[in-house]
Amino acid sequence: MQEVMIVDDSASEASSVTLGDEPDDEWLHSEYEQESLPTSPDIPDHQPSVEEEGREVIDLTTGEGFCDGDYLTDEAYERLLRNWNKREERSSAAQVPVRTRPEKRRLPEVCMNEIVYREGQSVELHDGTFLRIEVILADRSGDIFFCGRRLLKTTNHKGTYIPRWRNELVWITNEMADIPFDLVKTFVGITFTNHCHLSQDDRKKARPFDLFCRLKEHIGGKNPSSVEYLTPEEADEGFKYDPQMLRYAWRGQTSLFGAFEQTGVVEIDDDETVLAQNDAVRAMKRRRQYTFGDAFCGAGGVSCGARAAGLRPKWACDKSPHAAETYQLNYSNADVWNLDIFDFLEANSDPKVDIIHGSPPCQTFSPAKTIECATDDANSACVFSCSNLIQKAKPRVLTMEETSGLIERHSETSNRVVLDFIELGYGTRWGILNCVNYGVPQMRRRSVIIASGPGETLPPFPKPTHGLPGSGLPLFITIDQTISRIPLEAANHNVDRASAGGIWRAPFDADQQARTITCGGGENNYHPSGERGYTNREYACLQTFPVRYQFGQKEVRKQIGNAVPPKLAEALYKEIIRSLHQTDEKELGRRRGWITDVGR
Repeated sequence: MQEVMIVDDSASEASSVTLGDEPDDEWLHSEYEQESLPTSPDIPDHQPSVEEEGREVIDLTTGEGFCDGDYLTDEAYERLLRNWNKREERSSAAQVPVRTRPEKRRLPEVCMNEIVYREGQSVELHDGTFLRIEVILADRSGDIFFCGRRLLKTTNHKGTYIPRWRNELVWITNEMADIPFDLVKTFVGITFTNHCHLSQDDRKKARPFDLFCRLKEHIGGKNPSSVEYLTPEEADEGFKYDPQMLRYAWRGQTSLFGAFEQTGVVEIDDDETVLAQNDAVRAMKRRRQYTFGDAFCGAGGVSCGARAAGLRPKWACDKSPHAAETYQLNYSNADVWNLDIFDFLEANSDPKVDIIHGSPPCQTFSPAKTIECATDDANSACVFSCSNLIQKAKPRVLTMEETSGLIERHSETSNRVVLDFIELGYGTRWGILNCVNYGVPQMRRRSVIIASGPGETLPPFPKPTHGLPGSGLPLFITIDQTISRIPLEAANHNVDRASAGGIWRAPFDADQQARTITCGGGENNYHPSGERGYTNREYACLQTFPVRYQFGQKEVRKQIGNAVPPKLAEALYKEIIRSLHQTDEKELGRRRGWITDVGR
């Protein structure tokens, strides 16, 4: 019989008991059910196993990737929207059966075979993974389970986006299965640190054979995934590093609330007037803006959304002279470089900004692409240029946008991009966003990546701003809502020219969304009347460019089709600004003594 000693600090010394094949087991179990133990406010008294609760089990041994059938096509998604209100409601009488879950109680520690296990200890499991014990549970039969941070060696990780660092672990944050005691192999020492540059971690250099964990991963599957560096709160005592120190070591001095300072703002002398904390924060936000650089800027769709969100465009580059002309018409205060990305990085000696975006040419990775072409290699090289941007400009946050095919069909490329960012010390989030969820009146699914530098918090993806009936959100924007408001005298809105083709097609209901707009307009994208195509201004508005947005003289439709919808960019950067503000408010509080410093 295996001897199990349950140590309950909340009871008297006499309450320590041994569970086994004893004649009074029935009485003991009855007492065991009635007693209560102190629990964390974040953890319920009873936790079912993964199988009992019906939660998804993440297999850490399988490879990542997407299958062709994992996603709806744009056409299928459109049919879903059209038929949404026609679906029969499920009977309200249908009830989900209530399952009785085996009860478990939390213990502060447990003695197994004369060995005491406590919260905070780390163990290796028989399957080669690791666990930092955070919760100890016992079920009604006395079986012991451990819960906590589940980890595996980076060298054993199947994902090609994880650096292969020796004696380094990655914490899988959404692997939360209860681990039976029988799976525990031995105690191990694991150090959790938020230092994000392995080559500069002196403590790691001094203990190269010890196990360290500095990365945490959320496996999203079909949903967004992320790999982040630990926060100071998640690091062990003695291995917490001040985020400000990490940021300074990477990019030098950083101006809180943005590198751009507006002129003409009256300053209040803190030596004479003591500002309340909220007043000081509001003053900083009013006075400063985060600066923004737009690589592969095109017509400026991303910059349009970034400016609407509150960023200050500082520079942009694009090798197309027509796109550069359009950009300059709308952003007179920004430096516009008519160069490709690699020439730009050589020519611009000071591209440092707070936030950078890159939208490399996407035709190579488009789901619609089936034939190789001469520009594929050059386009692929541009995708990896964002890591060059990071190394030279050292932004606090970088964003990247591509066709959905980059993640869905070319995961080997997207994984390499993520790996490059992580190796530079940038936590990274990636996934697919549908523009229709952010006020864009078209079905347009895009790969989006957010990377945050040393000392920064990784911003989340923005929550949808629009949705289907019953979602509680404003309804999706329609074609009619968009094009019916365009004045007849608007620039690039030549209705007669759009009608000159003489092509008649079946009219359709304009109370829906357009299909994906491309460089040539897009398949089956035409005016709802069926009597003409869209004007360039209508295409631009369907991409959510403002009606007064200016375009150059040539390749207007190509610029519009290549653009990132400004409304998507605006939603993305509002979330990023919110995250940076939270970081900078904490830093301002530490500088002024409102918050105690964290780490070294």
